[in-house]
Amino acid sequence: MKVNTIRNELNRAYWQSSSERRKYSVLVVDRLSESGFKEYSLGDDVKILNDRLVVGNTVIPFHRVIAILRDGEVIWRRDALQKK
Repeated sequence: MKVNTIRNELNRAYWQSSSERRKYSVLVVDRLSESGFKEYSLGDDVKILNDRLVVGNTVIPFHRVIAILRDGEVIWRRDALQKK
């Protein structure tokens, strides 16, 4: 069974049309927010690198991403979260 990595899923979203790409967002661990999480929408100002995602001026290491959402529904999440 092939495991979909976070990078594969982000690339799949990235290569959508601009209007489709805006339907995607990532949920990341954010130690500064009250909830401990922050959601970033993917848009035209996204770069996907080997080990990180850049949204605007915000650099997000892949290890901080806990879920990828499309229209608010989870399409990918960390294995550790799926086992709970």
